Amino acid sequence: ALRQTTLWSIGAIALSALLFAALEKNPHTLNFGKLLVGLAFVFQNSYAHLLYTQQWSFITSIMTPAEGALWFPGISGLSSLFTAISGSSVGLLVHKLGLAGLTACTVGTLVLTLICGERAYRTAYTHGFDPAAEMQRIKAEKAKKQKKLQKTTKKEPSSKPKKGEAAAELAPQKQEEETIITKARALFQRVPTLGALFFEVLSFQALSTILNVCMVTKLKEAIVDDMDRASWTGKFYAIINGVSGTFQFVLLPLLMKHIEPRLAWRLMPFLPLLCTIYTSFFQGSDPSLMILAFAFFAAKTMDYSVRGVANELVYTPLDFESRYLGKEIIGVLANRFGKSGMSLFLSMLSYGLGPAGFGVRQLTQLSTLVSGAWLGCCWYLSELVPKREQASATVEKRQQEMKKHQRQKKGT
Repeated sequence: ALRQTTLWSIGAIALSALLFAALEKNPHTLNFGKLLVGLAFVFQNSYAHLLYTQQWSFITSIMTPAEGALWFPGISGLSSLFTAISGSSVGLLVHKLGLAGLTACTVGTLVLTLICGERAYRTAYTHGFDPAAEMQRIKAEKAKKQKKLQKTTKKEPSSKPKKGEAAAELAPQKQEEETIITKARALFQRVPTLGALFFEVLSFQALSTILNVCMVTKLKEAIVDDMDRASWTGKFYAIINGVSGTFQFVLLPLLMKHIEPRLAWRLMPFLPLLCTIYTSFFQGSDPSLMILAFAFFAAKTMDYSVRGVANELVYTPLDFESRYLGKEIIGVLANRFGKSGMSLFLSMLSYGLGPAGFGVRQLTQLSTLVSGAWLGCCWYLSELVPKREQASATVEKRQQEMKKHQRQKKGT
């Protein structure tokens, strides 16, 4: 799946680069060029998140919880570092290479991603911990059970199939017709941990959106000049990335080795919650920009460092379907709906009540409510997350089964 997704992404971005190069030579196609840039931006957001999800699914499949606690922070930190370097070099590259050249550079990074992904899967297969072996084992077991069931329920040609048998024959067709909502409901019922994680992601993205709107609204009032405001925003996010990087590279590997993931889930929401309570009840009707910025800073720093690692550790002991399909469902539904749904809700409140009836004061009060909901979701999730020893035993058992299946496959 990762190879196919990467190849499709390379093809689409390469086509965009060719179209950009053609449009740059024709000044009369400005409107079409803007449309193409918009479409490329939407596609980039979609494929980047999908690739990110599939890559992390592979990583969580091959590591034990103890290994994840050691390596996940460093991997996240390197990702943040390269993201910052790439973002800071965009301005220089676009002036030298143009939009088509910059898009071609994206193709080059995707080719490098494809090569590294192939090498990772080949290494995993060579040493007996290829996640694909688990999927093949599950398919083989299902096929074996299905074949056994067919033998036991085989009837004469003239006999009429029973109701249960007819339903079994239609099961594959129904599975193909299942929507992502149906799959999510069935998966969450089978694995309650994923359902709890879904609502945690949903509530956090809603909180992050509200805090961002609070800060941006106050920032527009405090700093009128666009250039000064852009400079302030750039420095603000640089501080977030710097502090998050310090957590990821230095503090987090030490902390995650000595505390249980469930404790991390319980402690995370308290700092943002205290910030939202302070801005709502102790700052009056006009909270300061620094206080609002610190509340957003606390939430994003937790997200980029502790929450990102704890999130991946949840998937580590789960089965194949939960790690891959569950991660994609939560990424598509919870992440997107939490952001877009809350943005739509805030827009409706602002339109219905007007600026006087729904301003920064009301936003801070809403952020307190949502922050409390996030705390409740984190606490419920922490009750379902297994201890590190239990998770490690589950992963080790899974890896032994994968190696056994690979040895049997090589023997045949």
